[in-house]
Amino acid sequence: MKRLLPLAILPVLCMGWMSCSHSGKEHSSLPDPRTLDKSVPEYKNPFHPSTYAHFVARKDYKKTYDIYKDDTLLKRTPKKSRKIFVCLNDQRGQYLVDGLVAMDFPLSSGVKAYPTKTGDYTVISKKEDHISNLYGKMYDAEGKCINYNAESTDPVPEGGRFDGSPMPYWQRLTNAGLGLHVGKVRRYPVSHGCVRLPRNVAQILYKQTSIGTPVTIQNTPLPVPEAQKTPMVQ
Repeated sequence: MKRLLPLAILPVLCMGWMSCSHSGKEHSSLPDPRTLDKSVPEYKNPFHPSTYAHFVARKDYKKTYDIYKDDTLLKRTPKKSRKIFVCLNDQRGQYLVDGLVAMDFPLSSGVKAYPTKTGDYTVISKKEDHISNLYGKMYDAEGKCINYNAESTDPVPEGGRFDGSPMPYWQRLTNAGLGLHVGKVRRYPVSHGCVRLPRNVAQILYKQTSIGTPVTIQNTPLPVPEAQKTPMVQ
């Protein structure tokens, strides 16, 4: 059964979940939702509400904290392929199962001073309760936090300490410190270079992936799969 959580109940949840199943039928004549002009007053979403294309074609897609989730794809066994995709321009990510989008979620990448590097990666290690050895908070001898955005290389005051930031559901992509983890997410870059995820998204991805799962980080978004486009019934 295809279902889409009503927007009216979204504030009750920790994050907005949009859940449905793909149709499995291709509609090759339909445009990609990201190419539509949503700025015109008469704009109407041309895709069926149960589809992923409808979610992307929403006027508020680039601003929303809502999460699209296809339970059928997430529960598929076996999965022939799995991949995480990160779009820096949209500050959103997609988790693909067998070429179809199983989840679409908000994220926050690195700020200009600590940019998230684009490229093709794989998950090389995972740790559920990881602590950063690079970034965190600095405390004085009395236990008062004197720097909420400290680096491990900063001088530690006499009697003080540096505490690394918690990075739950850590998935390492490079030995230089790039990875995916739970963190405060805004609709713009805020991190030191890692990809921050909402906790509920990070938990699901952590369970779904394994060592070797590919992760692509690039500036431009993925086209919506044709099989996940279904037109609105006129």
